[in-house]
Amino acid sequence: MSMRTRTRLAVALAMELVAGTARAADRGPAPTASLRVLVPADEMPEMFSFESRGLPGLERELVEGFCRLNDLRLEIVRVSAFEELIPMLQRGEGDLITGLVDTEARRQKVAFSGEVYPVRHMAVTRRPGPLARRVDALRALRVGVIPGTTWEQAVADAGVPKARRVAFRDADAVLAGLRAGQVDAVVMTVFDFALAKRHDPELEAGVFVGKTGAAAFAVRLADARLLEAMNGYLRGMQQARQSLMFKYLSDDALTLIAQARRE
Repeated sequence: MSMRTRTRLAVALAMELVAGTARAADRGPAPTASLRVLVPADEMPEMFSFESRGLPGLERELVEGFCRLNDLRLEIVRVSAFEELIPMLQRGEGDLITGLVDTEARRQKVAFSGEVYPVRHMAVTRRPGPLARRVDALRALRVGVIPGTTWEQAVADAGVPKARRVAFRDADAVLAGLRAGQVDAVVMTVFDFALAKRHDPELEAGVFVGKTGAAAFAVRLADARLLEAMNGYLRGMQQARQSLMFKYLSDDALTLIAQARRE
């Protein structure tokens, strides 16, 4: 990617963020209505940071922009168990889930916005361990899974025997298990791999598993107005979303995501 292209994208993103700050300043008093956002506790900071300082992360920047435009106060609900995200939303303990992979089964329970970022699952191993360049090689390995996630479903769809699947609490735990040699591989999204590799350069990309999909925001089935507003916002932020991907991901990661779309 050329320096000119990166500079142009960085300028576009900066203009959007400055405009958002100016709009928020013009409104005066803080809004009284809130948007309660359910976020997995193990979310990587490049996606959604729980810290008040530093970069907020791709999804948080989008959610904060939506709140500014709609005079909403952002309330973050940190969820320790991934499988509790949808039940908590259904019980009214939150209004929106960030970055949930859109699946047919989940559509029976929640309504999804348009795509926030692309999703494709892949096998991931760690040097000096065995590689997983083919699906049949993955089936012979001990594979870490997180119950209730598409990571787990992708492992099942790849035909990995139940006896070779090892359950972990969350993404931090399964990656720690990979480092400790408790498992030989995990199956995760390309996006998550790209972010995880920034923290652990020994991770290695393997075979793609399943088809290309999308991660999106999820709301209750009855929240049609919120869904309509979020979809309109995402359509208007299409260029800014691309800029955010360049902001938070390396060139290698973007190349891998493009490859996942093609294959």
